[in-house]
Amino acid sequence: MKWITALALGAVLGFIVPLLFGGPNGVWMGSFASWGTIRPHAGSPGLLFSIPIAVGAAIIFRMFFNWHSR
Repeated sequence: MKWITALALGAVLGFIVPLLFGGPNGVWMGSFASWGTIRPHAGSPGLLFSIPIAVGAAIIFRMFFNWHSR
């Protein structure tokens, strides 16, 4: 797997995972998981982006699929 593909999949997970746990008013922002999460602006529909989830998922996808293809 190339880095750009792994980063794209990680970015998708970086948006989806915080929203699955309640978004800006849910459990995600009330726990330690909010560290590294970009909060929305006042006029935003409530999207969150978790940088640690995105980067970690990209690294894991890259390692797993490179190992699996050999």
